[in-house]
Amino acid sequence: MLPAGVRTQTIHQWPSTRVQPAGSPLSLECTVKGTSNPTLYWYRQEAGGSLQQLFYSVSAGQIEPREFQNFKASRPQDGQFTLSSKKLQLNNSGFYFCAWSLTLRWVGQTSVQKPHPVPRPPHPLQQPSLRD
Repeated sequence: MLPAGVRTQTIHQWPSTRVQPAGSPLSLECTVKGTSNPTLYWYRQEAGGSLQQLFYSVSAGQIEPREFQNFKASRPQDGQFTLSSKKLQLNNSGFYFCAWSLTLRWVGQTSVQKPHPVPRPPHPLQQPSLRD
């Protein structure tokens, strides 16, 4: 049993397993419950390779990058993150993972400095001309 005030966080990726032929569309859903404002991620792992981050999102509607190869990600709600492709390619083979972490926010004010113009370098010295 959890202590009072502690919520269980869950992440669910649907479908959990899918095999799609090249040329077909794909949509993977990820939902996170039990936390507010999570940062969400989509990763791909090619056979025998390491994890590669495809997308991340710090809040609904804010996704980086907007597109990656032939994939797009969307985050219509706080705990929902979708990965999609209109047409899969052979090089899209791999395992796809959704993950989340807490969003860190800086508290307080930041100072903003106005950029100063870069000083121009002095004119090159002209060599005196020698006259015969």
